[in-house]
Amino acid sequence: MMRASPRFAVAAAVIAAGTGQSNLGAHSRTMEVRMQTVTLPIPASVEAEHRAIHEALVQATRAPGQVGAAARRLAEVLHPHFVREEQIALPPLGLLAPLAAGKRPPEMAEALAMTDALRRELPDMLEEHTRIRAAVQALRAAAEAEQAESALRLAEQLALHAQTEEEVLYPAAILVGDVIRAPQGKG
Repeated sequence: MMRASPRFAVAAAVIAAGTGQSNLGAHSRTMEVRMQTVTLPIPASVEAEHRAIHEALVQATRAPGQVGAAARRLAEVLHPHFVREEQIALPPLGLLAPLAAGKRPPEMAEALAMTDALRRELPDMLEEHTRIRAAVQALRAAAEAEQAESALRLAEQLALHAQTEEEVLYPAAILVGDVIRAPQGKG
C-alpha cells in the first residue's frame, strides 16, 4: 500500500503542530484505505507545480496572525485532496504523449484503474474544490488585510490551479482511460 508522498507527510506534521489538532491523522488513515500502489510517474511539470504550491503553503502556515491561521485551515482541506490527486488523477497524464504518438505503454492497466477511480470520485473531488475555494478566499482576505504578498500570490496560484484541474487535467486524465479502452485501429 502506498503512503502519502514525503512532502505531504511533512505538511501534515507542520499543519497539525501549528493547529494543535489531530484530525489530520484520522483523515490520513481514511485516505490510506483509498490508496493504491502507484508506479506510473506524474508528469514533471505537474509534479513541480504541486511541489511549489505545497512549499508556499507550508511557509504560509508558519506565518503569524490571520494569514497563518487561514493557511493552516486551507492546508487541512487541501492536503487529502492533493494526496488523492497524486494517486488517481495525475499519474494517467504521464501516458498522454505516448498514447498521442500511437504507442501502447505497459502501464495502461494501472492507468485504467486510476481513471476509472477518478471518473467515480470526480463529483467528490469537485466538491472538495468548492471547500478549497472557500479556504483560498479566506487566505486571500487575510493576506490582503495583513498585506502579505506571498500569501496573496499563493491564493491566486491555487485558484488558477483548481481551475486548470477542472478544465484540463481531470478531463485529460479521464480521456486517457477512454483512449486505452478504445479499440486499436489498423494503421
